[in-house]
Amino acid sequence: MNDEDAAPGEDDRAVKVALYMETLQARMDPDQYGALAQALHEAFHLLAQGREGTIGSDDDSSFTPEMNREFATVLTILLTGKMDQRVVEVPGSDGHSGFVLMDPEEADDPAKVQEVRDFIDQWTTEREAMDIELDGIARASNPSTDD
Repeated sequence: MNDEDAAPGEDDRAVKVALYMETLQARMDPDQYGALAQALHEAFHLLAQGREGTIGSDDDSSFTPEMNREFATVLTILLTGKMDQRVVEVPGSDGHSGFVLMDPEEADDPAKVQEVRDFIDQWTTEREAMDIELDGIARASNPSTDD
């Protein structure tokens, strides 16, 4: 096993994240970069504590699709130490598009990309059905006079 095969250390990941953030700062609108940096800071804090959470604000409309892609890219660099991931768009069942980050070899394989899209579509459908069922249970267990 050579050094290239070794898992990247936290210091290596931090250097890669810092380098990527410098490139983002140079090419992004300062307000967008500031909002992205704040969201990433919150995410890093949650990850460091081993906690889950939701990151966002009341006005998520200011977080553009480009900012979402860059947010995911920086998190991927932090978590995997890789800087060569590709953004693959995944159309959602509700008409909105999302994306996934894939290894370059997988992103170049149309069958693999379709497999990921199918998985996400199936997961979304199952999640929506579960949400409807849970909503029904909540309504049945806590009837209100407003309904």
